[in-house]
Amino acid sequence: MTYPTTIGRTALPGVRLRLARLAHDLERGRSCLLLLPKRLVNGPGAPSEDLLDEVLHELDDYVLLPPAATGDVARSTADARLPSQRAAPDTARWSGLAPVLDYDDGLGDLFGSAPPATPELGAPTLQGGPRQQVAGPSEAEALAGLLERLAKEVNLQGGRADGDDDERDVLTRLVRCRNGEPETRPVVVRGWRESAPSATGHLLRRMVAVTKEAGLPPGRGPRALVVATTDDLPPGLPGQLAREDVAVHWWWGVAGRLDTATVVALSRPPLDSPIARKQLFEAVAQATITEICGPFLDIASALAARWADGCPETLSDALRDVIEAGPAPEASLLSDQPLARGPGAHPDEALLPAWNAAAVESWDGRLRRHPAHFLDNEHAMASQVWLAQNHVLLPLLDASRERFTDVVRANARIPLQRLAEQYGPRRDPDEGGVPPSTLIETMEVGAMWGAFRDGAIALTQRDRRHLRVLRDARNRLAHRTPLGGEGLQTLIKELCR
Repeated sequence: MTYPTTIGRTALPGVRLRLARLAHDLERGRSCLLLLPKRLVNGPGAPSEDLLDEVLHELDDYVLLPPAATGDVARSTADARLPSQRAAPDTARWSGLAPVLDYDDGLGDLFGSAPPATPELGAPTLQGGPRQQVAGPSEAEALAGLLERLAKEVNLQGGRADGDDDERDVLTRLVRCRNGEPETRPVVVRGWRESAPSATGHLLRRMVAVTKEAGLPPGRGPRALVVATTDDLPPGLPGQLAREDVAVHWWWGVAGRLDTATVVALSRPPLDSPIARKQLFEAVAQATITEICGPFLDIASALAARWADGCPETLSDALRDVIEAGPAPEASLLSDQPLARGPGAHPDEALLPAWNAAAVESWDGRLRRHPAHFLDNEHAMASQVWLAQNHVLLPLLDASRERFTDVVRANARIPLQRLAEQYGPRRDPDEGGVPPSTLIETMEVGAMWGAFRDGAIALTQRDRRHLRVLRDARNRLAHRTPLGGEGLQTLIKELCR
């Protein structure tokens, strides 16, 4: 999920709420892990840095860890020449990382090895095939580099000459780095800028361990904020972290209906007429875009601008133009996701590939596919259009039906008691006597039309047309069938008269 550039991201209520929860956890002294989909980091125009700025804006103070000078080059070059993957560790060798005692359970990270047979940074690349392979630092080197940058940022370079191992451990020294006072500013790490997942995972776990080892209460010890994708961390790490120590925040279900509706409303072209009929037609169009696009705000913004006429018959072409103009997930990711169950607090293992590719998201308690899914599924698109029309028009249809009951009472050709008994809603015999006026007020438009056809009420030509339009529209919506452009215009004309 990306975001439209014309809308301020922090203005969206869903984003503000998620960032406020993250800041609240940090203020309580907890380390935090913010997990972003890969599309936010690696996709075209990826807004990961902008999003990080918004996260930092919520904090009073922090230590932003700069990326390694050589790590960026090695990472970007490797990404350009190799598939997105990391070499499996050689478990027969020791990585050189010191074990974390007592509170840390991440032994898999600590004793994994460096990728075998990889040249040193700066060494000549291998010309063994159509692609070049560029080496990266080992896990031990990556962690050493991360800690060195951290020591520099908090002014902990070097140490006492006669110091013990703890004194030389940067994380341990954080608990008394300023005249014996612990460093409490959140240490912010961009996981996608680090060269080894184990280094980031080790930092998170060790930050909790040194705080507990020092006996510091919550909020008084070192803490970290790691912003990363699932590929930037050791496999399964988010589920292994103790939630009372590290708050895990997934960028999942962030946008809700209000966010989408806001983006759509701000992206629509201005109305050429302010009359109520135009406004109601525009309300249906905006609700349709909201239902079709769901949490995919970039598509919602583009479709709102492209689908200017709001006619249901042109919706498919407008959506296709928007989808083809930008990157779309692979077709397999759009069709193979089981969406019947609830979305949960975060994407499960089976949904991770689709979530990382922005093919599926959580929206208002439902799992939603990317709108490209609707291009080859007319029934699914019609269902979303029906939902939008039902949402906007059904309350107005019911209000118009209630008003029309005055016409029915005033033009009845038979006693109101008989009219209510024959055409009003069915009653339970035990309900007792119900005033005829009450029954007529709840009479459905289909029953009103039947009373007219049977001669029980007299209607003018204008009233007949109004009732027939209401009945036809109500019947279509009741059978989950959306109105076409002409039918929509006709109904709106009657509702606004």
